Amino acid sequence: MKLYRLIICFVIVIITFPAFSQESNPKLTVGGYLKYMQTTTFTDIREDWITDNLIHNRVDFAYYPKNYLSLNLSVRNRVFYGQQVQMLSLPSGNNLYAEMIDNNTGFFDFTWNYFENNAFFFNTNIDRVYVDFQFADLAITTGRQRINWGQTFVWNPNDLFNAYNYFDFDYEEKPGTDAIRMQYYLNYASRLELAAAVNTDTSITAAVLYQFNKWQYDIQFISGLYRNDDVVVGTGWSGNLLKGAFRGEVSYFHPLENLSDTIGIALVALGYDYTFKNSLMLQFEYLFSSGIDSDTDFNMMAFYNQKLNAKNLGFFRHTIFGTLAYPINPLMSIAIAGMYSPTNNFTFIGPALTVSLSDNFELNLNVQTFLSNLPDNENGKGTYAFLRGRWSF
Repeated sequence: MKLYRLIICFVIVIITFPAFSQESNPKLTVGGYLKYMQTTTFTDIREDWITDNLIHNRVDFAYYPKNYLSLNLSVRNRVFYGQQVQMLSLPSGNNLYAEMIDNNTGFFDFTWNYFENNAFFFNTNIDRVYVDFQFADLAITTGRQRINWGQTFVWNPNDLFNAYNYFDFDYEEKPGTDAIRMQYYLNYASRLELAAAVNTDTSITAAVLYQFNKWQYDIQFISGLYRNDDVVVGTGWSGNLLKGAFRGEVSYFHPLENLSDTIGIALVALGYDYTFKNSLMLQFEYLFSSGIDSDTDFNMMAFYNQKLNAKNLGFFRHTIFGTLAYPINPLMSIAIAGMYSPTNNFTFIGPALTVSLSDNFELNLNVQTFLSNLPDNENGKGTYAFLRGRWSF
């Protein structure tokens, strides 16, 4: 294990103790949660089940030495154990599951495994570590951070820096990127933003965003270089339509080496959501991706674990999404989501139940079922069921 990793872990542990004494040091704040989640996977509920377990802790630190300066650090600690860990353990002693979790998503390697064996492993990931400066209308942030340029909810073609997987519901904060970001607020409703990030493969993504408000819509335009390979231009918007919210994002990627060619990749995401007087909420979204072959076969494992980026947000050329959510009472809410593509008649069904047992403790039950025309032995269908408890502090 590298020495700097041990040093980082030691520092995190040491600063945790004074961080909880927030009243005596108002410049230092801490928050986070502790979660336990059990996952059950099966193809047919009447056949074999695979059960896995996850203990998940997150700690968020923020220090404000000056009114214009803040330092932020967020750490995820996760313990994985169960049948999946055992099944992916190799005779050599390596574990394929642990290697997948240890996959670094930034330029700096801030993720690593401890106590890796054929029964369990412990993973630590620093997904936020940045310094933030605020000078009047100018904000400068440098370090591992989240740069969110998205307007829609499920798919974000404008989100060049932080693509995420909708099905990873247990990662509410979403991944960060190693970048420098400058925001200049022109007025209360418009801003100019410049950002540049170094990716894991050392490629550069650099872009500019201009956002303003017109016709009661927040409208944005983006342009830049994507991972050294593509010139990207795009637009996004969100506003009211028919008493609901209408959102959209469009991005076009063109190879930098072949600017004279007409071949590029276009992604379009359109969304609409409406909330009734009784708090019932309906949400719809559509994704078109010209870079995906319409004849691509669905594979549940590849689909669920795919590495997403702004050019590759889905598995299909056309995908539609819908969800219905309703708060039964202040302590309980239910929802059901669905996704469909004509490719292999792919269908996703995802019911969810959330129960709040106290101000800082809740239970969640989420089910994710995937169906298609492909047979079981080709990973054409399957179900994940998640039971999670979360204590926040």
